Amino acid sequence: MSVVDHNAAVTKTRLLLNPRDIDVRFEGGNSCNNWVSQESYAIGLGGLITDLLNTYSTFMVHDKTNYRVNEPSSSGKTLTIQFVNQRHYRAQQCFMSVVLIDNADGSTMLDKRYFVTNTNQLSIQDDLFNSLSFVLTQPWPNRMREQLALFRTPQNTALMRFYEARQLILSGDAQALGKASDILNGIIKETPDFNYAYEYKVLVDVLRQSQQPFDKEQVAALNEEFKKIDQIPGVEKTSVYYKIKTVDLLGKGDIDAAYEEINKSIELEMSWFNYVLLGKVYEMKGENRLAADAYLTAFNLRPGENTLYWIENGVFQTSVQKIVPYLNSFLAED
Repeated sequence: MSVVDHNAAVTKTRLLLNPRDIDVRFEGGNSCNNWVSQESYAIGLGGLITDLLNTYSTFMVHDKTNYRVNEPSSSGKTLTIQFVNQRHYRAQQCFMSVVLIDNADGSTMLDKRYFVTNTNQLSIQDDLFNSLSFVLTQPWPNRMREQLALFRTPQNTALMRFYEARQLILSGDAQALGKASDILNGIIKETPDFNYAYEYKVLVDVLRQSQQPFDKEQVAALNEEFKKIDQIPGVEKTSVYYKIKTVDLLGKGDIDAAYEEINKSIELEMSWFNYVLLGKVYEMKGENRLAADAYLTAFNLRPGENTLYWIENGVFQTSVQKIVPYLNSFLAED
């Protein structure tokens, strides 16, 4: 015979931690003279960790590098990236610190410090992912290693600028996208074999065109970019390729085809931007409830003003109040 407790539930503000959830945070500051120049690399690294772990591991990761709100979290682990001053061979040097804390008992699972230069960013990336694989007891599949290989470039200085362009894309406004396009164009000229940078250049340009329609000359140049990207070996294995197709098809009003392409992109990468685009597709299909779910997923993966901006302004204007009113309380002015 079962016993039922009929007493009213007690309201509390406690959160039950989920050991499989990880928050990724970036702590800025003035402790280092040159940390600002490396900020885009650190934030880009945080985003990469989030996307790859969400796609290829059993963990659920939330990129909170753009979320400046101090509030309780149910995540069982916190990965914090910050720049710190440390004496090194009688001199003060700025190091990038990466610390993973288990919030259940406060223990430190990972504590790494890297001196970032123009030539060691890839080796830092590799070492960090190998270290995470060990402490999380999470082996990386070959497909994930192939994704990491996309960042390899013969020009060492190109990676820092690539992350700078990616950070500008996060802002989303026309000026930032224009700067990102210029940076990526410079990378491509100096490093023609860096195909991943070319894919991002095309993505940025198709997003720019969705915000402010191109003139005939710009449209012709964009069409040439479309032709060239189709010829890149292995491009069909990258999520960016299907993002490009999704934005282009949305602009042409081919909603069913856009739906197919964004789902191909999500299969390859579980990222906040993919879910923003999925929300846009659902809006165009008139399925506002599913659009709201997609936007909430995007914000859950990467909470902050950047994601809200893309939800409101990416590809076409979206009314948060109408489509996903729950996010109203997260708007910047609030």
